[in-house]
Amino acid sequence: MDLRLYVDHDLCVSSGACVLERPDVFAYQDGPEQLAVVLPGGPELSEEKMADAVELCPVDAIRLLNGAGDDVTPA
Repeated sequence: MDLRLYVDHDLCVSSGACVLERPDVFAYQDGPEQLAVVLPGGPELSEEKMADAVELCPVDAIRLLNGAGDDVTPA
């Protein structure tokens, strides 16, 4: 399945857990709000590693999207 990580900025509280644990995948965006973003050109992650990345966020702001852009994050 073609999956990608996405950070929902309406939910992100800038806890920093994703940036600290996976700096190769996440960073803070430029601007007044330090919200997490998925780095372009980051490493290819297995579905298991993407699921692990989703679990890093204490407020469930990291989501998994399929190729059509639908949220397929496990409940």
